[in-house]
Amino acid sequence: MQGKHLYSIDMLRGLVALLVCLYHFTEGFFPEEHVFRFIFSKGYLGVEIFFVISGFVIPFTMYKSQYVHSKAQNFMLKRLIRIEPPYWCSIVLIFIIDYCATFFKHYKDKEIDFEWTELLYHLLHINDFLGTPWLKGIYWSLAIEIQYYLLMAVIFPFLLFRKTWTATLVLFCFCMGRWINADELVLYYGCHFATGIVLFNYYIGDLNTKQVWIGLFICFGLTFWCFDIYHLSAVVGSSIFILYFNKMIRPLVFLGKISYSFYLIHIQIGWTLMDVLRRTYPDSKLFQNLLISIAATIFASWIFYIIIEKPSHRWAKKWDTD
Repeated sequence: MQGKHLYSIDMLRGLVALLVCLYHFTEGFFPEEHVFRFIFSKGYLGVEIFFVISGFVIPFTMYKSQYVHSKAQNFMLKRLIRIEPPYWCSIVLIFIIDYCATFFKHYKDKEIDFEWTELLYHLLHINDFLGTPWLKGIYWSLAIEIQYYLLMAVIFPFLLFRKTWTATLVLFCFCMGRWINADELVLYYGCHFATGIVLFNYYIGDLNTKQVWIGLFICFGLTFWCFDIYHLSAVVGSSIFILYFNKMIRPLVFLGKISYSFYLIHIQIGWTLMDVLRRTYPDSKLFQNLLISIAATIFASWIFYIIIEKPSHRWAKKWDTD
C-alpha cells in the first residue's frame, strides 16, 4: 500500500465531520420522535472515528519525517501551529456571533458572559481537569488530540511492528488505559487510536494482510470489551473504509480538506442559523432549515479554511527542520 495516496482518509474526515454536524443539528432542533433524529442519534461517535484517523495520520507523518526523540520539540510545535490558531479563532467567532445576535429581536436579552480565567483554561485545554464547561462541547476532543501528540512524541519509536513484541505490548497497554476510567485522558480512547496505528503499520508495509487483520480483530475485541457495540461499529466501519474505499469522490475530498474548520465552527454558524430560522420563521420546515444551515456551514468553513487554517499549515511547514 505504501506510496498510494489514501483518499479514503480525506473522504472519511469529511463524512465524519458531517455526521457530527447532523447529530448536533438534529438533536438540537428535531423532535425526539423524528426519523432524522433517530438516524443521526449516534453521530457523536464521529469524534471517536476522528481518533481512529489520528491514530493513522500522526504516526504516518512522524514516519515520513524519520522521527526520533530529538525531534520532539519540533514535532509538537508544528502540530500546535496547525491546530491552535484555527481553534483560537473559532473561540473569537463565538463572541462575535453572540454580540451580533444581540441586534436581533429574538436575542435582545442575550448576555455575553465570560471570565478571563475560563479563556485561559481553554487555551491550555484543561477544562475537563478542572470541571469547567467548554464554550462549545466539541472542544474536549482537541484536548485529547494534544495529549495524543504528547504521548506519540514519547512512544512512536516503539510502535513500528518491525519490533513486533514491543509494539504489541505498547499498544495493548494503550488500549487498557480505558480502565483508568478517566475520559479526560487520551488513554481512555486507546482502542480507537490503536486501531489507526495498526492500519498505519499495514500501510507502510510492516504488517501483511493476515497480520493487520489479526491486529484489527484484537483492537475490535478490546473496543467491544472496553466500550460497547456502538463504539465497535464506529471502529470497524472506519477501518473497512480506510482499507478498501479509495475511489476519489471530489465533493467528499473537498469536505475532508475543510473538515477541521467545519468541525470547529459548525455550532457557531450552522446551529445558530438553525435557531435563527426557527425563531424567525416558526412555520418553516425542519428539513429545509437543516439544508440551509449545512450549506451555510460548508461555505463559512471554506472561507475559514482559506483565511485561517491554510495559513496555519503554511506557517507550520516553515518550522520543518528535517
